[in-house]
Amino acid sequence: MKLAILSVVTAVIALTAGSARAADQVTLRGYGTAVVDGVLTVNEWDGAGRFPFLVNTSPAGGGDLVPATFYVMNDSANLYFAISVSAPDPGDSNFSGIFSAPPPNVFGDGSDILQVNSGGFEDLFFHPVSPNYWDYQPDVDYGGTRDGESVVGESGGDLVYEFSHPLDSSDDPHDFSLGIPSHIDFGGSFQYCFGYCPASYIPETTGKLVIVSGTHVPPETSFTFGPADGAEVSAYGQFGFVGVDDVAPPSELTYQCQIDYGDWRTCESPLGRAATEDGWHTISVRALDDMLNVDATPAERHWRVDTQEPTKPKVAVGRRPGASRMELRISATDRGTPVDRLRFRCKVDAKPFRACGHRYRLRLPSGRHVLRFNALDPAGNRSPVRIVRVGVR
Repeated sequence: MKLAILSVVTAVIALTAGSARAADQVTLRGYGTAVVDGVLTVNEWDGAGRFPFLVNTSPAGGGDLVPATFYVMNDSANLYFAISVSAPDPGDSNFSGIFSAPPPNVFGDGSDILQVNSGGFEDLFFHPVSPNYWDYQPDVDYGGTRDGESVVGESGGDLVYEFSHPLDSSDDPHDFSLGIPSHIDFGGSFQYCFGYCPASYIPETTGKLVIVSGTHVPPETSFTFGPADGAEVSAYGQFGFVGVDDVAPPSELTYQCQIDYGDWRTCESPLGRAATEDGWHTISVRALDDMLNVDATPAERHWRVDTQEPTKPKVAVGRRPGASRMELRISATDRGTPVDRLRFRCKVDAKPFRACGHRYRLRLPSGRHVLRFNALDPAGNRSPVRIVRVGVR
């Protein structure tokens, strides 16, 4: 069975202090179990996703930029965070993390707010003050529980914030409930300051917190529709594909496509216009799960795009003038298609078109007749119709 693991998708956290300063958008994921003691023990956070950043001290602290690192990971039971700052004193610094409930009611049951500072840990939720206004309130003040813990300490000369929260506590009205897989909207801020920190701070950056499997088993990828391997088609068309994972559903997988052995690029199904030029092409698709396990044997198809129609057929009529029996020789050309791979269709008077060969023998009754011919290439492109008029005595 796979174990849970954390992935913070897109923007993780607005890491700020004093003045607002948004972090670059990043994706973090990691697996492991931490001891919340304010010490970055050797190997404890090796499996964590991490994001290095610079944070301002407040004017009272000198206003300098100091390096810091944000860590995130989880095991099957808890979500863990750590922030290490190259500074010796916590001052009035604090962290706030907001986890929104699923849409459409992002302030409803399942919303969660974690606050951490040197004074301790607080577990809050969005409490409705009026129909259009919500405020942060402690879970314990409204029948909930304070789920989680934090410690601010020192490790190797750095200031360290460590804190945790259960992935799925019993306090569903006030806490998030994260299974495998699941995600929740997330935003956060970290302020490092001395003497004064603003009473409240609205996170500038939001993202998604995704709980994924800790497995190392990669998904498998297959095509669901599109030109078959070796097919020749007359339009650029679309390709559909899907991945199968031992835990995550297809909706939780991401995909990369490679066209004509170029670079791998993120893509989605269906993929339209995989190629934009006539000729033979190759498409490869591989699925990735949230652990970035990648299909080592991508699905692949080799196909030809041919949007050019054959030339209007040339028809040579071999017979004695007025004779009812005749043999017609039909020819055409097509760019990129050998002549012997072209097919022809023939029509006599009001009869329907039917397949005919390069040599077409027929016998006609007396009178005037209209013969029609067109050529088809393997991609199904049809040439303009050639009209031949003959008379039989």
